[in-house]
Amino acid sequence: MGFEKILHYDTIKLNNISNQIEVGNCEIVVPYEKISPSNWGKVYEKYVGQILEKEGFQVKYNGLNLGKLDGGIDLIAENDNLINLIQCKYLKGKIAKSKIDWILYRASNKLFKTYKISEKKLVFTLIVNNIDINFSKRIPKNFKLKFTDIEKVKYPWLQYYLDHNHIQDKIKLEFREVRMN
Repeated sequence: MGFEKILHYDTIKLNNISNQIEVGNCEIVVPYEKISPSNWGKVYEKYVGQILEKEGFQVKYNGLNLGKLDGGIDLIAENDNLINLIQCKYLKGKIAKSKIDWILYRASNKLFKTYKISEKKLVFTLIVNNIDINFSKRIPKNFKLKFTDIEKVKYPWLQYYLDHNHIQDKIKLEFREVRMN
């Protein structure tokens, strides 16, 4: 069975004691060392989706179902009054301005199409595994924010992402850290 099919099971659990992923009711066990770096991103999407389901959302696994054709949206979490389109990033490095611009650009078409047909509140959330690993606290040279007092900026590129809320008002941009340890 391919790794892709494993992620379509209802539940996956991380077992950090034995360093393995347990799929279903331990029907399948995959040691961490057998998971490629690119597949860790897919595991993270499934992990985040399961958390959102526990929070009461109905979750569509857009990234797992469509792969690279997901339109920049990994998960679509919906409840009675909200649609949350989500981009998950499980990275070992920093997210810089170019990556944020790419995230926003890739998701823009799906966000716009969803906005046009939905009466619900619409949110686009960037979710990362570890804010300290994924965002630098160092303020880049020539860094200017138009909408935020620079002294309040802890993670400049995260603030850059959130400041896009001031550029448009139709879709709320949010950020969330979901650690997968």
